[in-house]
Amino acid sequence: MKGICALYDNETELMESHIFPKFIIKNTKKTGSQYLRRVIEPNKREQDGPKSYLLSFKAEQEFAKREKWFAEKIYVPYLSGKKYFKYDDNLYYFSISFLWRTLIFQLKTEPTLKKDWTYNTLLKVEKEWKEFLKTNKKPKKYHNVNLLFTSRIESHSTELNGVDYYTSRALDATIVDNQNHTFILIYAKFNRFIFWSVVKSPEYQDELYEVEINPKEGVLEVPQDVVYQPINSFIANRIKKIAEFPRPNQSEQDKIEKEIMKNPEKFWNSDAGQSLYNDNFNLKK
Repeated sequence: MKGICALYDNETELMESHIFPKFIIKNTKKTGSQYLRRVIEPNKREQDGPKSYLLSFKAEQEFAKREKWFAEKIYVPYLSGKKYFKYDDNLYYFSISFLWRTLIFQLKTEPTLKKDWTYNTLLKVEKEWKEFLKTNKKPKKYHNVNLLFTSRIESHSTELNGVDYYTSRALDATIVDNQNHTFILIYAKFNRFIFWSVVKSPEYQDELYEVEINPKEGVLEVPQDVVYQPINSFIANRIKKIAEFPRPNQSEQDKIEKEIMKNPEKFWNSDAGQSLYNDNFNLKK
């Protein structure tokens, strides 16, 4: 498909770009079901994550280099039990590229954003991040990027359902703001990794000390302590909202059960099975 590359602004053959890196989709399916279901369309089975004709082959290759680095240096080691990570500038680039794709996709698929109070700011963020991704020139204003590692939930003091599954398994991406117009976050998560960027907020530096990614190099150590109220409130509200969405209809539930019953032991020993069991038995209020 011919079009304009969202990164380099040149007319070229566009690739069908994954918003969530392809290796994430592959591992999510490998450790759960062979199908994916979106919360807003629970009766639709999908074999891949959201995609869009966004990038040229050259741009895809640039992003793929950092995705490979993240998979080998952070993703697989953390899921294998590692808790201490020294990183270089690849982590910052990967994180920006992931959040930038999230932002581009939201701007492309959510027409109401054009009338939202956040819109002009989001355009400025997109422009500055794109410049960084093309030239490696550090963003001056919208430079904050954070990564929170999550784990199996042992207990929680809320009335929320599905906490473990959301923090351990869910793929999610959105723009976060508030009615008072005091903050804007660009947010995206997969499995046990939550990324976000604060693009508008009152003072927050100390509150994000343990999760903020340095553009050049640094260390991240698990567990982390996050006291930044906007992100804590958003995650809780997001879990609550997702729990309120309708479940798949009976026909689709039968398909899910049939798939599980092909090898129930394998499913309940999988990461998805353990997460569902934890939510519905260990954590059920």
